[in-house]
Amino acid sequence: MSNQFNDNAGDLQERSRRSLYRRAIDGTRGGSNNFTNLSLYAFGLSGVWTGIGAGILPFKVLEALELGDVSVVGYSLDKNGALGVLSLLGLIVAAAAQLGSGALSDRDPRIGRRLPFLLIGSIGLASITIVFGFTASFVSLLLAIVAMQMFGNSAQGPANALIIDHVPATERGEAAGVLNLWRLIGAGSITVIVLQFMARYDSQDAPEWLWYSIALMVTMLVAGVLWTVITVRPKTGMFIPTLKRPEREHVSSADTRAPEQAKPRISRNYLAFLVALAFAIAAMSSMQIYALFFLQDVVGLENPADGADLLVIVIVVTAGITVLPAGYLADKYGKTNLFIIAGLAGVVSSLLLLLVDSIGPVLGIGAIIGLSVGLFMTLTWAVANDLVSRSSAARDLGYTSVATLAGATAARLAGIGIDELNSVSPNLGYKAILISVAISFALSAFILARLVKNPDQVSASSSPASAPANSASD
Repeated sequence: MSNQFNDNAGDLQERSRRSLYRRAIDGTRGGSNNFTNLSLYAFGLSGVWTGIGAGILPFKVLEALELGDVSVVGYSLDKNGALGVLSLLGLIVAAAAQLGSGALSDRDPRIGRRLPFLLIGSIGLASITIVFGFTASFVSLLLAIVAMQMFGNSAQGPANALIIDHVPATERGEAAGVLNLWRLIGAGSITVIVLQFMARYDSQDAPEWLWYSIALMVTMLVAGVLWTVITVRPKTGMFIPTLKRPEREHVSSADTRAPEQAKPRISRNYLAFLVALAFAIAAMSSMQIYALFFLQDVVGLENPADGADLLVIVIVVTAGITVLPAGYLADKYGKTNLFIIAGLAGVVSSLLLLLVDSIGPVLGIGAIIGLSVGLFMTLTWAVANDLVSRSSAARDLGYTSVATLAGATAARLAGIGIDELNSVSPNLGYKAILISVAISFALSAFILARLVKNPDQVSASSSPASAPANSASD
């Protein structure tokens, strides 16, 4: 594999003439050279998170509230606040798990070092997802969500570095597009089915629909992860990850830097990126978390799960159409103008939602949301891969979980504000959150466009990750 990068660079112009979607599943690129093999794990992982978060957790929260009041530090929570706090506490565990498991996988120089974490963490997530189905009280929901986040993100942290380990810098935009395509397909298709199942669910009269949903999510999770593990695994097979610190021998003998310089701190550019990512996550999370209740309270749908189902389809299809061209255009022409388009689409769509009172306009606006989401997903992951070092890729990419935590914290705590403002005036809380979403999209796009305007600023930090392929590979 030592000539992998040179061969790929020589083939780039020829492959650019072929269909982007055909290249996403290109069977001529076997094993770790195939972008789909590197990405299919995300199909199941994203399906579980969105299926639980958007399709099942709101129902579980309502059931928990029926059993008794939920209060935090003496403050009684309504449905939006309880949903937000429950998700937030899980995300704190998620950030710690990604950073910890990612750093551990960086310590191991052996081929295939990411895969045991991915396999074991995903099996744990699948097991706890089944346990989640039995929860009823707020405390049991909290414990299940925390355990799911711990196992799932112990898998996600090391998996974050698969693109850096296997893909040259000239193709990381396209690889990020393929990764996010499978994330969207998993999140969209599984969530649509789960929402359809949960629309028929009743805890007393029809509890089986919950278990159909859980069986679907667990099956897709295990299938996607096994595909990536089997197709990317080294010829020598799997192994137990080492917890020892890496020996200096695996660093190039030409590297005369001091030990602390060999494992670089994150740069100011990367810190700016993380701030921008937090704003983007806050905006996108707010739209996802409160969509069901927005459709119920503002649009007036009697069965908001059906409306949310249609909205998910529109957003996912539009985003799915967007992610691969976004990655290709980012590699070929740069990312600045694409970030501007993403920000404008996010601002316009969130402000237009202030004017809706029926499902038709919501679905039309959903297409604009999908464009923004698709662009942000691919472009931010491509920039992240450019900004981190190969020697500490999983650890550094794990900091994106901290940015996700910051953005998601803002989004979930906003649920308390939504409930409070709605009590002052009908739907005032939803109007406030939509204006906040527009501001967050604008700030994120502005920071990211400025960051990538000078390509040297980004590529300078990524030079360690452009080392020959035989320096580190799964």
